[in-house]
Amino acid sequence: MKILKFIAVLSFFLSFQNLLAEEKNSKIYEGKWVINCSSDSEKNEKKCALERSVFIDQEMKKKLITIIMQTNLTSKAVRFILISPLGTLIPSGVKIGFDGKFISDKGYGFNTCQKIGCVTSMMVKKETLDRFKKADELNLEYVGTNGQKININFSLDGFAEEFKKISEI
Repeated sequence: MKILKFIAVLSFFLSFQNLLAEEKNSKIYEGKWVINCSSDSEKNEKKCALERSVFIDQEMKKKLITIIMQTNLTSKAVRFILISPLGTLIPSGVKIGFDGKFISDKGYGFNTCQKIGCVTSMMVKKETLDRFKKADELNLEYVGTNGQKININFSLDGFAEEFKKISEI
């Protein structure tokens, strides 16, 4: 049974590796901005999330990347969550930038890797949030397990308007 689980995990990992390899020369499809809010009446807290995914298929069933901006309306804190594909070199993390300029020369580390992908989560400073609002595109750079750089860019069109909605809820 353990061998079957190992084979299943290995094939899942390799399928994402192939997706990344194919991605370099293929089109990506951007989903719509989606808002989700929840409240905890006992703590008098309201949290909202603005989410957008990028897909490798036109039917938008195979997610490549998901970004989430999560707000806590009580504290006004903003958390950025990036769910990256499996099959990337974990020690390299992911470089994040806007309009062709990376925030740092070093990649941001993954907090955890699960079936859904590798998760990077961090609190967002006001300056970075302003860059999200003003930028035309978000730039992500990964390193594949073969050492090849993989760059993925997607539009931030509509981000500022949608983020304003979750800030005012």
